[in-house]
Amino acid sequence: MIVRGRPKVWELFGIWRLSILPRITPQILLVAAVSALWTWAAHRLPYDFRGSNVAPFTLLGIALSIFLGFRNNACYDRWWEARHQLGMLISEVRSLARFTLATAGGNRARRALVVREIIGWVYALMSHLRTEPMPPEAAHYTPDYSSLGNKRDIPEALLQRIADQYAAMLAEGEFGEIVYQRIDERLSNMATIKAACERIRTTPTPFAYTLLLHRTAYAFCFLLPYGLVGELGYATPFFSALVAYTFFGLDALGDEMQEPFGTLPNALPLSAMARTMEISLLEALGENDLPEPLQPIDSVLR
Repeated sequence: MIVRGRPKVWELFGIWRLSILPRITPQILLVAAVSALWTWAAHRLPYDFRGSNVAPFTLLGIALSIFLGFRNNACYDRWWEARHQLGMLISEVRSLARFTLATAGGNRARRALVVREIIGWVYALMSHLRTEPMPPEAAHYTPDYSSLGNKRDIPEALLQRIADQYAAMLAEGEFGEIVYQRIDERLSNMATIKAACERIRTTPTPFAYTLLLHRTAYAFCFLLPYGLVGELGYATPFFSALVAYTFFGLDALGDEMQEPFGTLPNALPLSAMARTMEISLLEALGENDLPEPLQPIDSVLR
C-alpha cells in the first residue's frame, strides 16, 4: 500500500514510480503512434478530414467513462471489503488473547504457548492469502510446525489445532463454559474472516466484463484521432495520448484494486498487519523484546 503525503502542485507531474504510468506507458505510446498516423494521413492524403465529427466519440466516451467508473467501484469494493475483514481480524485476535490470558487460574505458561501459536496462525494466513511460501515467523511461533508440512491449508490446520487446545483446557478445568463460549466465538469469527478473504481472493471480477471494457477502450482510443484531427491538427497525438492515459490508467488501477492480497503497490499491507498483531499479542504476554512495526520502503508498505 502506498503511504506518502499529498504531493505539492509542482510535484504532481514528476511522480513516476508510485504512479500508474509505468504499467500503461506502452498503451499510451501505441495510441500516440496510431494518432500520429491519423495526423499524417490527414495532411498527406486527398481525403478531407475537416468534415469529421467528434460528436459520436463524445457519446461513446461518456458511455465508456460510466462503464469504467462502475467497474472501478466494483474493484474498490473488493479492496475495501478485504481491508474491513482484516481490520476485524486484528480485533478478534486481540480479544482472543485477552480472554485467554485474563481468566484467573490455570496454567499461565500453557496459555502463553497458545497465544504464541495464534501469532504463527496470523503469519500463515497472510502468506496463504498471498499464495506465498510460509514465512519463518509461522514456524517460529508454532510448536512442531514440521508436522503441518503435508497440509494443503496450513492456516486451517493451525486453527483446528488451536481449537483443540482450548477444548482440552476446558476439559481439564482451565476455565468454565462461559469463558470457553466467548473463546469459541472468537475462533469462529476468525474462521469466518479467513473464508471471506479466500472468497475475495478466488472470485475475481468476471473475465467477460473486463474483456469488454478493454476492447471498447482500445477501439475508442484508436478511432478518436479521426474525430479530432480535423480541428486539432498536429496536436491530435498529444490529446489522444492524454485520453489514453485517463482510460488505461483507471483500468490498470482497477486491476490492482481487485487483487487486494497481491504484491503490487496498491495491495493491502498484509505483512505490516501481521506485525501489528504480533506486537499486540507479545505485549499481552508481557514481553519487552518486541519487534518494530514495519515501515514503508520507498513509500510502499508491504
